[in-house]
Amino acid sequence: MQGGRSLVTRRRLLQLIGGGVVAAVGYEAGRVLIGTNVHTVIPGRVYRSAQLSQGQLEQLIAERGIRTVVNLRGCCPEMEWYMGDARATCRLGINQEDLTFSAKRYPHPGEVYRLVQVLEQAEYPLLLHCARGADRTGLASTLAVLLLTGCDLTQARWQLSVRYGHLAVGRTAAMDRFFDYYEAWLQQEGKRHSPERLRQWIEQHYCPGPFRAELRLLETQPLQWPAGQGRVLRLLAVNRAIEPWQFVPGGSGGVQLRYSLLVHGSGRLVFRERAGRFRRQVLPGQAVELRLGFPPLPSGRYLLHADLVDMQPIDLLDSDFAQYGSEPLQTTVRIT
Repeated sequence: MQGGRSLVTRRRLLQLIGGGVVAAVGYEAGRVLIGTNVHTVIPGRVYRSAQLSQGQLEQLIAERGIRTVVNLRGCCPEMEWYMGDARATCRLGINQEDLTFSAKRYPHPGEVYRLVQVLEQAEYPLLLHCARGADRTGLASTLAVLLLTGCDLTQARWQLSVRYGHLAVGRTAAMDRFFDYYEAWLQQEGKRHSPERLRQWIEQHYCPGPFRAELRLLETQPLQWPAGQGRVLRLLAVNRAIEPWQFVPGGSGGVQLRYSLLVHGSGRLVFRERAGRFRRQVLPGQAVELRLGFPPLPSGRYLLHADLVDMQPIDLLDSDFAQYGSEPLQTTVRIT
């Protein structure tokens, strides 16, 4: 009888322990996925979080002695979340750095370089945050660990993990591929990671996947033709990226050229079309000729803007190459 009671007691104890573990895991999952997602990246130096309210941010600044807040969502003075950050940092007399990253696109080379500068020159301790504190914040936290500590890539990339709410699936996997490119470059060069080599790669070698092009018109300049007549222009697109371009037929998917005519000065759009609706792969270093057709237009001075775009299905975002630092083509057109 006594042995039976002892067995029941042990079972109840195990149930209580199991329930406590489940509750703790559930609480932490909620804090990561829908809560503040506050974590230490480098003790005493770098912290990370989701978007906090002004009150939550002021409390965290006081608790951790934060001297710089790095907002990865861009400068958005029309948004209340941004003004909450600005009011908190202004009231407490600390620094605020605004950088523009996307959770669904490769980081812009210029913004990555700016982030490196902030991490090297900021007043510490420092807080990194985006909206959820998972994807963009994970990328920035990984960079901080690689630049400021002796950790290797495997250790540093833990900052981009499900522990902090990041999943390497769908378009947010661009955060992971950024570091895949760095790792591939190290292997190609036969080198191991160091903060100096990471800076070198970012400044001289980083290319956001297929999103880099050289665009030039194969026409005599300046561009001019009579009013009331249509015109076809030829454009050469050279792949200056590290991955192939895939052109495919149809209205979505693959790479296409989107071109527009705008009234010079006012910016009013008068014509927009796409070119490159055919099936072709363009490898790095190769070029493809595209034809830009224009309808009859009234006389005037126009601005021609053309850029390659990665066409996505309707539920995802199209990506203009210019969003990754590639130069679009812009030139004046005169119709007389």
